[in-house]
Amino acid sequence: MIALAALASSACQKTSQTGRLSFALQEGEVADVQTKGNVSDYAAIPSEGDFTLTLKKGTSTIWTGLVSSWDTAKEIEAGSYTAEVSYGSPEDEGYSKPCFSGRTDFSVAGGQQSNVNIPVSLGNTIVRLSCTDAFKSYYSSYSFTITTGAGNVFENVSGAIFMDAYKFTVSGTFTAQNGQTSTMSPKSWNVDAATCYNVVFDAVNVGDVTVAVSFDDTVQTVEFEQDLNE
Repeated sequence: MIALAALASSACQKTSQTGRLSFALQEGEVADVQTKGNVSDYAAIPSEGDFTLTLKKGTSTIWTGLVSSWDTAKEIEAGSYTAEVSYGSPEDEGYSKPCFSGRTDFSVAGGQQSNVNIPVSLGNTIVRLSCTDAFKSYYSSYSFTITTGAGNVFENVSGAIFMDAYKFTVSGTFTAQNGQTSTMSPKSWNVDAATCYNVVFDAVNVGDVTVAVSFDDTVQTVEFEQDLNE
């Protein structure tokens, strides 16, 4: 009986020093990142299991792998931890290439199951180009080129490009209804992560070409010295 009591005491002590974890990403932040448009408008949203999870205790990494590979029955020493998740890379720029990241600090209680929610946000920038009906009615053809801050060049741009949060440059070539071709000198903007930049080309008046760059509730309009009658 003394031996059994000692075993029971040892088991209770072990249980009180370890706990179990389950992880969940805050899907609202994944699908509805704080941009002018949802990420899902321009790319497929990854599932939770596709994210890479890194579990740290202090500065030491104690586990890393896909969220789907985490064993919820795994016993973890009680204490304070940090969970980090990531998907994709901001350096991988192009169409349908969103990247996400998130982190949270939490504690593991001995003898308990802890459910950890990790907020996730977009780690790169979305840039999309569009043209108004007035612009389309004046030009019979047009082509745009976007160059990212990293030096990646995308010609004949259509749709939305995901890029590293630094800056981008737009240039263009337009052919008017009379056959006259003109070019737009490169124009650059600095950009922030988790923001969708809508670059809208418009022909407001004959003789003017404007570009409106809108994000959040702010709109910047840039006028180019381009004579549409040339």
